[in-house]
Amino acid sequence: MSNLAQRLITAFIAIPVVFFLLWFCDYSRIGLMCFLAGVGAWEWAGMVRKMYQGPDMRYLSFAASFALTLAWALSKGGFFGLPAVPYLVGMTAMIIFGIYIAVAYARVKIEVLFPWLVMHMGAPLYVGLWGGMNVLMMGNGKGLDQCYPFILVMTSMWGCDTAAYFFGKFAAGKGPFGRHLFAPTISPKKTWEGSVVGTLFTMGWTAYWVTYSSALAGFGVQFDIVKGLILGFLFAVAGQAGDLLMSALKRWSGTKDSGNLFVGHGGVLDRCDSFYLAAPMLWLLLDFFQKVA
Repeated sequence: MSNLAQRLITAFIAIPVVFFLLWFCDYSRIGLMCFLAGVGAWEWAGMVRKMYQGPDMRYLSFAASFALTLAWALSKGGFFGLPAVPYLVGMTAMIIFGIYIAVAYARVKIEVLFPWLVMHMGAPLYVGLWGGMNVLMMGNGKGLDQCYPFILVMTSMWGCDTAAYFFGKFAAGKGPFGRHLFAPTISPKKTWEGSVVGTLFTMGWTAYWVTYSSALAGFGVQFDIVKGLILGFLFAVAGQAGDLLMSALKRWSGTKDSGNLFVGHGGVLDRCDSFYLAAPMLWLLLDFFQKVA
């Protein structure tokens, strides 16, 4: 079976499952986010493990990123019928980083201690502490309307990746279109042509939904077509930057796919790399717009 066929089959199965979990309740919604964060951190630690000798940090990375994502949800309040827990994210991060430092001092040779520690701490820092902010764009209770901002980011990134992939694979270099490599030393198959098409799709998709739907209505920020296009452009830039970051990590560690959770697509970091950077960016932008409005 071709890779494209595997991708399509996995997408037809995974997309309904993801939307069901987002729709069903707090436990399924937050559980999905925590699980993806944990698996993503597991994959990250597995790649770092190839490069530096030391203890296996995959289990700790899974637990740390799971805990940080859950801490973001509990700090917001409303989930599971619980009030907001102040300072929980900061306290959780301090405990996790203290454990990482203690493990490094006790189990890692001094010659590689610093790069080992920095690269391993990157998993909870990026996936849990930064990427875990995506739960802040979710509400409690049943219904997809509780997740509209996150769904906007998720579908924008899926659309950007899909448009860029198909255009780069089937159109770039043919007919009137050229084929110029986007980042040949990091991801040799990516082209500027695919990147531009993916960006244009994201801009149009985002502009439509923030202007003509209630996707961001709960944040009290008014969007028009121009602001929507700008927001879509920022989504595309952030998403593709996140994609390249994971591509660089894989190339640095000599890894083809970060995992095999999604057949044909790879692991969590292969499939979710873009929204781990784009989703928190949306939250910060909306918070900024609220304060300056």
